This record gives sequence, C-alpha cells and structure tokens, in this order.
Amino acid sequence: MTSLFFVMLVLYVLTYVRLNTTIKLQKEKLAIIETVEENLKPLKSDSTLFTYEEEFKRFKLSFDVKFEVDQFQISYSKLENYGTTVMKIDRAGAQLKSIIDNLKQAKEADPKLKNVSYILAIAGYASKTGEKYHNYELSYKRALSLRDYWHSKGIDFEAPEYKGLIDLQISGNGWGGVGRLEKEEDNQRFLIQIFPKIGDFK
Repeated sequence: MTSLFFVMLVLYVLTYVRLNTTIKLQKEKLAIIETVEENLKPLKSDSTLFTYEEEFKRFKLSFDVKFEVDQFQISYSKLENYGTTVMKIDRAGAQLKSIIDNLKQAKEADPKLKNVSYILAIAGYASKTGEKYHNYELSYKRALSLRDYWHSKGIDFEAPEYKGLIDLQISGNGWGGVGRLEKEEDNQRFLIQIFPKIGDFK
C-alpha cells in the first residue's frame, strides 16, 4: 500500500507540474498575441489608406488602383488617375513602414517578443479578362511593381534592419482568392497581409 501510495503521489506531482507548465506557456502565448494585436492596431485606424476585412483577416488598400488594360507598371502612362493614385500609394507605404518600425522597436524592447517575426504579403489581383494563366502572371507583376515602387521611394521591407523581423512575400491572386468583388473591373487591387509568426516555447 505504501508503494502504491508513493507511485500515485509521484504521478500526481508530475501531472500537477506539467499542467502548471502548460498553463504558464498558454498565458505567455496569449500575452504575445495580445501584444501583437495591439501593435497592429494603428494599421486599422486610418481607413483612408487601409481597409481591414474582418471576414478574411486581411488588409487592402482602401483606394482604387486601376491599371490600363493588360498593364502592371506604376507609371504615368500605365495607371489611371496617376497623380492622385501615387500620392495615396506613397502615404500608404509610409504608414506601413511606420507600423513595421514600431513592430521592430517593440520586439527590441520586449523580451517576450524575441521569437516573434512577421510575414508581410503584398498580393496583386487581376480581373477575369483574357487568358487565365496570363492574368495570374499579370497580378504577380502588379504586386512586384508596388514593391519596386515603394523601394524606389526608400521604403524597403527587405532592408538589413528588418532581418529576422519581416519575411516579405510577393504574390499574384489572378482569378482566384476569396472575397472577389462582383464587378470584375474592381478586382484590380492590392491586398496587404501581415501574419505574426511565433516561435517555439521552451
């Protein structure tokens, strides 16, 4: 009986310790998630530049970016309403950089964020006209063009200062993707997505 009692006591202690450790880790993860959410709030605050689509958990540029037919360059002859559009693109890029700079500062200041990094995805769309494969390629080129345009303005999300913080991904949704608009010509747009990546806990 003594041996059985001892075995049960050991099992109880092990279970208690393991449960407490699990609860502690879950609390730490929750604290990190809440901190990340708080740091991303400013991106939701100015709806003139970014619109947050709650259903799809993503951001999109809240203003129209309309290309001439079969074009992808952000330039005067390839983009409708060039002057107004690039002014908004400039502001959106500056705000996005400001948010990422804040994420960088938060990570440097808060030890619990040391294993947190982010995927920054810039996705382009194309309307369902022409050949399907070509439009997937076209939408990718539009996203790459936006990245290159911001880079030319000194907004570089692949700069050494963001190493270990930002994983930039360029994508083209072509004819696919959720949340497409009913009017196909309105699907010439950009989505901006920021996904936190939380490393393993020891």
